Amino acid sequence: MGKLQELISGTTWTLESFQSQGKNGEIVYPLGKEAEGFITFTPENMISVHIMTVEDQSSDKGNFLTDAEEKMAELGYHAYAGEFQIDEIAQMLTTHVAVSLLSSYVGTNQVRSVKLANGKLHLSNVQHPERKLVWKRVE
Repeated sequence: MGKLQELISGTTWTLESFQSQGKNGEIVYPLGKEAEGFITFTPENMISVHIMTVEDQSSDKGNFLTDAEEKMAELGYHAYAGEFQIDEIAQMLTTHVAVSLLSSYVGTNQVRSVKLANGKLHLSNVQHPERKLVWKRVE
């Protein structure tokens, strides 16, 4: 088990921020600025992600770069789970999605760049690097 794997295995994190980029280049929030959520990594290499809106984010609707972000905003919720792997050298997290609120995620590999800094977990979608999430470990 690598160092990054050891640091996240068996942990739960709360969402601090989830932002992306709109069609005009401005920052948008697919589930609102005040979105709440959890990400859990089990010792058995399973991951579960849940994020929900707590406010109306209608001002961003129609301005998202991806259909997935548009659907998240419409539903006010995003969730998926499956087995995960860490590439320690590339600092990448790959989730083999088994279940998801977005049917387009099921059966896919969701790849995120991973950075641990100042007690926070930073994840960025490799296909859409403008989509960034920051998590704080639950103590």
